[in-house]
Amino acid sequence: MSKLKVSLYHIVKAFFLSFKPKRQLYGFAFTKSFKHLLWFRKEYPDDTKLKKYFSLLTIPEVLAQADDLHDEEKFLDVYELLDRIRFINDPEVLWRIARALYNLNLGKGLTKQIRFIMMDEALFVLETALGNGGSNNAEVHKWMAIILDTHCGLINLESRVKYAPMVRNHLEKACELNPNDFTSYYMMGHWCYQMCRLTKFQRFIAKYFIAAEPPESDYEVAYKYLQRAEELRPRVVLANLYLLGDTCHQIGQYFKAKYYLNLAVNLKSNNENDKHIALQAKQLLKKLQRYELGRNVLFYDPLSFNDQI
Repeated sequence: MSKLKVSLYHIVKAFFLSFKPKRQLYGFAFTKSFKHLLWFRKEYPDDTKLKKYFSLLTIPEVLAQADDLHDEEKFLDVYELLDRIRFINDPEVLWRIARALYNLNLGKGLTKQIRFIMMDEALFVLETALGNGGSNNAEVHKWMAIILDTHCGLINLESRVKYAPMVRNHLEKACELNPNDFTSYYMMGHWCYQMCRLTKFQRFIAKYFIAAEPPESDYEVAYKYLQRAEELRPRVVLANLYLLGDTCHQIGQYFKAKYYLNLAVNLKSNNENDKHIALQAKQLLKKLQRYELGRNVLFYDPLSFNDQI
């Protein structure tokens, strides 16, 4: 009996063959789909989809696999891998799903409607994470800030301005929970910098025509966050060096401004965005050429910038 190759698939198929032709069609459809179930895996060893959906990996192993796929920029594979276990409501799973959706949203050829649906799902996923123990997870707060700002931006300017304080709160919480995360500190510094750049006229327009007044910040706070980001990844991110340079310029620390801007100009540009930022740094450096201050200005710290955040 052991030599006979009899399977439930063949038995079910033979059963349906005894029916009329019309019913046979349903029978073949049933047996063709039925054979792909888990207990027929040995008969179909090359079925990669089956192995993908019925693997016996632990949650940490799945997360490690998802991170590897993310590093390879296979964002759709990450989404498919994690989507099948989202029901466990693990914050570590959910924020990674949101991250995958955000990266997919950046793809070319997507309509605004599709991008909005993606961000809407990502927002729901992160809200679920916050309600299931994710309130103490730095990554959940960081991605909540990113997704919320992107989601609001797809709606309108009023929505983005209205939810700007909430974005700030999530970034502050992310920095608090993980003081060694470059991205959170850079984004927090960038947020403060953007709020400082708004003129009184722009704030007036926002208040009376958008019905939402942007929150306020100051360059000293922006400097602290950007400086901490630079400590975590020194001389690596061109955008951070430029923001540090311009922030120092705005508060009158011209020697420091020239120092950071020179670093930005001499740093390798990896893409078109970096090239644009490097050009801005060069233009700002030209404006600062008239400030030939002594080196002691570098150590003059009246605003206690070097204090720990």
